[in-house]
Amino acid sequence: MAKNETTEHESVENNNVVENPKKVIQKFDVVKLLFEAYGDDGNDANISEFQEKFRLLINQEIESLAISKKYNIVILYDDSTMLKSDADKIYSAVTAFDKQNPVLMVLLSSGGVPGSAYLIGKLCREYSNGQFLVVVPRHAKSAATLLCCAANEIHMGSLSELGPIDPQINGLPALGLKNSIEHIAQLVSENPKSFEMFAKYLNMSIEPVQIGYYERVAESAMQYAENLLNTHSENLPRNAELIANELVYKYKDHGFVIDKTEAMKILGTDIIKHNTAEYELGNSIYEFLKYFKKIANYTNHIFYFIGGLDSEPTLVKKRK
Repeated sequence: MAKNETTEHESVENNNVVENPKKVIQKFDVVKLLFEAYGDDGNDANISEFQEKFRLLINQEIESLAISKKYNIVILYDDSTMLKSDADKIYSAVTAFDKQNPVLMVLLSSGGVPGSAYLIGKLCREYSNGQFLVVVPRHAKSAATLLCCAANEIHMGSLSELGPIDPQINGLPALGLKNSIEHIAQLVSENPKSFEMFAKYLNMSIEPVQIGYYERVAESAMQYAENLLNTHSENLPRNAELIANELVYKYKDHGFVIDKTEAMKILGTDIIKHNTAEYELGNSIYEFLKYFKKIANYTNHIFYFIGGLDSEPTLVKKRK
């Protein structure tokens, strides 16, 4: 018998086949590929290679955490505006999931279009086994808080924060116009002689239809929140309408920090969880993505990641 044949026979004896170990992806190598892909001399081939190695690396990192095997993981890591196109990316991810597992979303967002947040929340509930969890490693504000209303559980840490569901129009709060008029009315009641001056100001500055429109925008956000909360009404501490009203109308500052303690007052301890294994998983993913966001910044690109673990990161050239 030839030497090669003997070696082959020995390797399969007793069905004991020796497999090649899985190749470990090194973070340094992926960082190097990022610089090559998005530097001045980068090309499509470089970008494809970076994206493939990045995908392998993030799966390698997450698979090392045992709790990750319990969930279908989806990520929305984007500090720009949440848009309808984000819902398309989430849809591509969740429709590929095994429905037997809960969906866990790692969420970092400053907000965006309420309708987009609503669609994403509904998608995550539809393509799970009825258990949708959100991890907020740092912030999920405004429309991102609206998205969280769809979750059976929201896992937070000491630096996690939600925010008021406060719709913005041209960078200003929709409720601000109504509040301003109420304030003017109070000033006039205290100083009746100022009536004519304020009447002229309002006549020149505001169309009556604007007041109704801005209020309806806020009411729409509340309706979205109530609908999402009602998808898991069994673990709400009180009526969904009351909770939605509080999230939209209670807080006076768009940037108000709703930390874990404040969130528990609103949503209860059945929904708000603190410093759990799920939070640690989400925080590890956040730290991983934050690292690559920092590296991308050196190449003058904005980095974001939306989708499942087989999705590709997106890098967009910064405008001059």
